[in-house]
Amino acid sequence: MKGCAELVFESEHATEIFQALAPEVDDELHRSNVILSLEDGSIRLRIWGEDTVSLRAALNTWIRLVNIAFEMVSL
Repeated sequence: MKGCAELVFESEHATEIFQALAPEVDDELHRSNVILSLEDGSIRLRIWGEDTVSLRAALNTWIRLVNIAFEMVSL
């Protein structure tokens, strides 16, 4: 079963966070795909997985990366 998740993160530092995360999109994921976009002061993250396991793994990875990026801009 395929799955999809879309997350939107709003921040006054959206551009900086997007620039920090953008290189990670190029990393090859085995069973999932990611689209990262910058839209009106927010970051939109779309993740597709071939199954629930791959979707969960990709979500865990990307939520962790986004969290780290938010922490870094708040220093």
